[in-house]
Amino acid sequence: MNEQERMPQGASTIEGITIFSEKDRADYTAMINKPFRAETAGFLLITSGTFRLQCNLETVTCAPNSIYFIVQGFIYTLEAVSDDCHFTGITMDTNFLMKSGIHVTGSELFQITASGISHQYNISKQEMEMVSAMLAILNVKLTNNNSLYFQKEVLQHQLIALLYETGAIFRRYTGFQSIKLNRKEDLTARFLDLLRLYVKSERSLQFYASSLSVTTGHLTKVIKQVVGKPAGELIDAAVIAEAQILLSNPAVSVAQAAEQLQFSDQSFFGKYFKKHTGLSPSSYKQVVKNGKNNLF
Repeated sequence: MNEQERMPQGASTIEGITIFSEKDRADYTAMINKPFRAETAGFLLITSGTFRLQCNLETVTCAPNSIYFIVQGFIYTLEAVSDDCHFTGITMDTNFLMKSGIHVTGSELFQITASGISHQYNISKQEMEMVSAMLAILNVKLTNNNSLYFQKEVLQHQLIALLYETGAIFRRYTGFQSIKLNRKEDLTARFLDLLRLYVKSERSLQFYASSLSVTTGHLTKVIKQVVGKPAGELIDAAVIAEAQILLSNPAVSVAQAAEQLQFSDQSFFGKYFKKHTGLSPSSYKQVVKNGKNNLF
């Protein structure tokens, strides 16, 4: 799927860069409760209202005057967008950044997205206005149909300026220091990392507990204390999210989805999917076949 096909119709885009906003709201509301894997990295700016999404099974409500970083490869589910929500954002393919000479040492935003940090920060009015203005200028350049000398170079340098500005904001609010976790949070983080790696092949709580050198009872108790849900429920949710992503692809059959998720047969996969979603895999494919299947 190319950039134009998977982004909202109102978005401005060239290969590798997309700027989007709430203007084409229908594209976003059509994606509510449909998991997708972010194919690009970037950030959202929320100026009013709320934008609630789930990232790797954690629900985050993006509030006014906040910036939220999007991490390439993470699984997102849009849960709700308030009627008064105004937002804008940008996504960038990290391969495009590298090809443009924007390397890890040259852009803190690239470090943020490459390192897997996914956070929301409340920023000042001045910072919001600055980043919004820079996005607006970049948006004008993207939508300018007139062929200009050095068009590509102008876009690249304006993007680099935006990345440095955003990187400065990130450093200001975090000091770019590693976040110290207590033992329970560390175990939870390691469990979620393992779940991302093995969700397509392992659904057993025993597998994750053994990999983390703890008992299933201890893992379940800690995860419930930190996240609010037991580990087994998170495993099921992750598997279902992967299944929904696969079934959203017209080129993937139900049988192929079952095979990729290593279910013993299509019938068992169908029963498992319906138990957790209320729909059969075939019915789910019908529901989503005419809609968008990605936002970032």
